[in-house]
Amino acid sequence: MRKYEIFKIKAEYQSFIMGRERLLFDLLAMGPSTNYQEIEYLCDRLNEMELDQLIQRKLGKSFDELDSYHNEYRLTHLIKGEVFIKMGTHCIQVYCQGSRMLDLDLFVALSSSTDRFFAVMNEQEECGWLKPVK
Repeated sequence: MRKYEIFKIKAEYQSFIMGRERLLFDLLAMGPSTNYQEIEYLCDRLNEMELDQLIQRKLGKSFDELDSYHNEYRLTHLIKGEVFIKMGTHCIQVYCQGSRMLDLDLFVALSSSTDRFFAVMNEQEECGWLKPVK
């Protein structure tokens, strides 16, 4: 199972973070509860309604089954596998089990709304923008 934490970086800090992603990873890898003040400073609060519509409309089309309850979503695809999404105030926690195409489907859907989403994958010590700047 792959676990991601996805944050929406504030527009005014996005250009500053470009090229310094590893420093941001070090800050975010400790967990949202540990560095809450820093995360609140660097990251936008998540708009639950906007993300709900994005998940329901964009991702819902690509999956065989979509269950939602209080900012938690379980999306199932018979071939690709399953994605569990939980939204917090500043962080989207995502658990993917199955094909890596699940991750790609999610990243494409989220990045269609903005280029400021930044994902952290603690176990593999990986991080990056969902929609890299060209």
